[in-house]
Amino acid sequence: MHRGWKLAAMAAVLGVAGTAQAHEFRCEKRIQVKGESQVPGSAPRVTKFPATLRFHYKLRNVHPTSESVAQHVEDPLLAPYGFSAPFSTPMAVEVFGARDAFFELKLDTPEACHALAASDGRVDENFDSAFRVKWSLGETQCAARVTCCEPFVDCEMACPPDDPDCVEPAPVKPDPSRNAGFFKVHEQALQQCLGAGPLELGVARVASLEQALGLLWASPGLDRKGGVRSEEDSRRFELAREALVSTCNERLFGASEKRGRALDEALRALRGGSGDEGLERLATELRRHNEAGSREPLPGGFDAGRATPAHAASIAADPMEPGRP
Repeated sequence: MHRGWKLAAMAAVLGVAGTAQAHEFRCEKRIQVKGESQVPGSAPRVTKFPATLRFHYKLRNVHPTSESVAQHVEDPLLAPYGFSAPFSTPMAVEVFGARDAFFELKLDTPEACHALAASDGRVDENFDSAFRVKWSLGETQCAARVTCCEPFVDCEMACPPDDPDCVEPAPVKPDPSRNAGFFKVHEQALQQCLGAGPLELGVARVASLEQALGLLWASPGLDRKGGVRSEEDSRRFELAREALVSTCNERLFGASEKRGRALDEALRALRGGSGDEGLERLATELRRHNEAGSREPLPGGFDAGRATPAHAASIAADPMEPGRP
């Protein structure tokens, strides 16, 4: 009698547990930038402003026999923009059923996009946010990313859809430019750049061909003796390298308004106080400028000389090291 009672009690407990575990969800979150095409397999990118981001949430009941009840849903990083809970809860979803929700967020300027990107706690151009779903005995989450354009590189101010008199500017063909890999092996081109005067890069004064080559050939993370540079010194080194290349592009191949503004900002950061905030972003921005016109022909009459990688490496002297030439 007692044994039968215990078995019945166990069956009742197992039955209750089985009912509780019946709830099961799968979620999807997607971000679309209205009016912009998306490259398959990559995050959508915001390049034209004002821009509208369209967030699409889908919550699907994947339990084969029972309805599922969502007890709590949230997308906390969107709370400051007035959208923290895509669905009202508790929310029951029938077998094989799904619910959809949408939210649109307008970004008027590139600065607004980068403020959004910074709100996820990472210092980069990406905004990563997660949609979280909880039910009685479980939870799941799904995330999506949107990428902001680089100021002065690929950000454009487009005409708003409700302004019929607005005329968008035609795309501008990039000016010729060359990257660090070009200048580190073309000594003649680099010497012509230095002929316009030394470069004050904050972390170093580059006045000779050897010093310029040192900045291009040395490792950002290691000095010539194998010592490890600090993280801040490494980032300043990388930014100084790109600033050197940008300066040579400006001097040799013609000034670019966008590159010039980015270069000015980089030089202010290099000549400013301590701290590495923004250094990585600026280096990335300058690098994109330096590579933007790499397929364009060099100005007529300009002679870069032949590539001499072995000799260039042999005379390179890191200008960030005291006592070096």
